[in-house]
Amino acid sequence: MTYIDKPAVPNVVKFDEPLATKRDKLEVILNTGSDIYQGACKKRGSTLKDEYRRVSGTAYMDPRDMARLDVKNWDTAIVKTDWGEVVVFTAHSRDAPHEGQIFICKGPWANTVVSPDTYCCCDPTYKGVDATIEKTDEEPLLMADLMAKVYMKYDKDAEKTINCLTDKKVNVGITKPEE
Repeated sequence: MTYIDKPAVPNVVKFDEPLATKRDKLEVILNTGSDIYQGACKKRGSTLKDEYRRVSGTAYMDPRDMARLDVKNWDTAIVKTDWGEVVVFTAHSRDAPHEGQIFICKGPWANTVVSPDTYCCCDPTYKGVDATIEKTDEEPLLMADLMAKVYMKYDKDAEKTINCLTDKKVNVGITKPEE
């Protein structure tokens, strides 16, 4: 098995709790953190590929919550917080049980929905973020597309727009050799 074959817990939980009801949306606590598979992709230089999206753009959920939301491994869901929203894959967590909590690897997908405030500690709030999660048919974006959408990174049109706003005569420290 390679790092790309990150094992997800098989779909073993059936929705058979008599008092539970299926829901269109769940209120959850979002926790983020590092992951060995994500780290392997970063070290390998695969951050712009689908394999990085699969390991970092996934919400790992308790199987009972997945049953309530009627999602299976590699279905898609939208996570919303006060700071934004992002489409991610869903997968059963190997750390279950942890009903009412989801885990997304620290990175572009998680950063879209966590508070940018650092409260003087130089790190955003990566844990304990109030969120909702609901099933969607949208596909999670690749990292470059997500960066272009959210931060205007890797977007040539955005660069052109910024360049049009600046004065072409401004010297930015690059000098052209005399001819």
